[in-house]
Amino acid sequence: MYKESLNTTLSLAQNHYCPLNPITLSDGNAGKVRTLLRYVEPVFSHENCLNVLNRFIGNEQLQSISVIDINRRAVGIIDRGKISDIFLKPFSRDLLGKKQIGELMDVDPVVVDINASIDDVAQIIIDSGMRHMVSGFIIHENGFYAGMATGLSLLEEITHRKQQELFALAHHDQLTGLPNRLLFKDRLLQACQNADRNNNMLALVFVDIDRFKFINDSMGHSTGDRLLQFIAERLAKNIRQSDTVARLGGDEFVLILQNLTGENGVLPIVSNIVEQLRQPVPIYEHTLQVTASMGIALYPLHGNTADDLVHKADIAMYEVKQRGRNSCLMFAEGMEYKTKQRVSLETHLRSALRLKQLSLCYQPQIDLKQGCISGVEALLRWRHPELGNISPATFIPIAEETGLIIQIGEWVLREAISQHIDWLAQGLPPLRIAVNISAVQFQHDGFLAMIKRLIAEYAIDSGFLELELTEGVVMKHAEKAVKTLTELRELGLKLAIDDFGTGYSSLNYLRKFPIDRIKIDQSFVRGIENTPANEAIVKAIIALGESLGLETLAEGVENIEELDCIVAHNCIEAQGYHFAKALTAGDLVAWFRSNPDMHKIGS
Repeated sequence: MYKESLNTTLSLAQNHYCPLNPITLSDGNAGKVRTLLRYVEPVFSHENCLNVLNRFIGNEQLQSISVIDINRRAVGIIDRGKISDIFLKPFSRDLLGKKQIGELMDVDPVVVDINASIDDVAQIIIDSGMRHMVSGFIIHENGFYAGMATGLSLLEEITHRKQQELFALAHHDQLTGLPNRLLFKDRLLQACQNADRNNNMLALVFVDIDRFKFINDSMGHSTGDRLLQFIAERLAKNIRQSDTVARLGGDEFVLILQNLTGENGVLPIVSNIVEQLRQPVPIYEHTLQVTASMGIALYPLHGNTADDLVHKADIAMYEVKQRGRNSCLMFAEGMEYKTKQRVSLETHLRSALRLKQLSLCYQPQIDLKQGCISGVEALLRWRHPELGNISPATFIPIAEETGLIIQIGEWVLREAISQHIDWLAQGLPPLRIAVNISAVQFQHDGFLAMIKRLIAEYAIDSGFLELELTEGVVMKHAEKAVKTLTELRELGLKLAIDDFGTGYSSLNYLRKFPIDRIKIDQSFVRGIENTPANEAIVKAIIALGESLGLETLAEGVENIEELDCIVAHNCIEAQGYHFAKALTAGDLVAWFRSNPDMHKIGS
């Protein structure tokens, strides 16, 4: 385990990236004791002790000598300290000088193979009580004496390896082996200095994997980690040796493309990388197809400091996401203002609930056959004391991206249910109340439990609560959606597909979805009396609803001509300015009481 880690560490220190399999050093000796080998001429066990003593006297650097037999196999070791102590004693030269060195040697030396790992040898030295740290140990190759190594050199090697390992840990991402944020900053600074010296440009590319969080949450973190490794490998394969790819954290990667002569050559390079990332990725039993959003900033065109360049590339990447993801975009003036505005809105949105800036309006939904109100749609509004009214089209995407939609969505449901109960107390009939559910809400693990909790908490008749979801939400993961919708239907809730016709629905799944109503998008209703194509679409949707036993509701009905047209095609319900705009709770009560008879619509 440790040896494999060492190879990876040494590789990381020498390469811009680390593939999924660690690189082995070219000499193949990383972590082997042969790197410590020092040849010291051995002595034979039958040699005279005084001859060996004279070798130590003649070489003050010599700490120990191996003792070998006639077959050049190590049989012992004699160290300077031992032989010096012996011959410092009185009469020792006369008594011991003619003895063979084999009689005075340490007969239990540490002998290791030349291919033994350094960590194994270190453990042997530790187990021997550290007595060989000074005298050292003997190295055999193919069973014969090859040389020696000292405990000090072993310690220095281990220290050096640990330093390399710590450097790698501090400067490289442990999952992918890529440079991390710390090393990236250093590389970017060097690249900027190099561009200044050579009077050329560099491109900084921010890479963000689209919808990675959903993959990670739905398929498991092991799949998410494996996907990040594949992305890292593909990015590394599509850059030059002089370039850098780093992982900043999560699903955020960054590229430094050096030695560019102009801005025209950047987009083709990055576009190719975008295309490469679109290729299917085999992970375990799955094959995933992911996309990426990439923002590009050029040095020194878009920023003359590393920090400024990072800021501009990040802005460009966010702009790609705003435009639909799965592409690349160069930074341009004006993007920065939009980003600052968006960050400001996010900050305000985080406190909007607490400061009671959010509210609901209710637009009546009319039963065209009975000529009376059948329900209302709850519409979220945000009025900021300084910024004024902020469109849901502006703040809902921010709420979804930041996860605030979970908290806001629950608040909307609570407010709508509470208002339904309050209207009943004021003497209004039980009106069906429709609430829009975002994709992030619907896919959240706690969504179903939250709905059950609210129904129990307010003791509402769930048949008067309708959840509206767009085609895209239910078709994204249709099988899972069928299961969730079925469980919601079992709770007694009504279910509707909103903005029908603007997305893509499989008729096979549409039959399986336990829905009650499809809402015809207002883009098909507007000007229908003068637009044959729109009329044909509306007629087809209504016919489809009838064949599947679904009710149909036309949105955005603004005048009598539009109303007459949809009535002629047997549309069941409608809503729009022709009947009433979105009203506050109090105004809706007043509107309802001012129309007690609800005369036949269109008469």
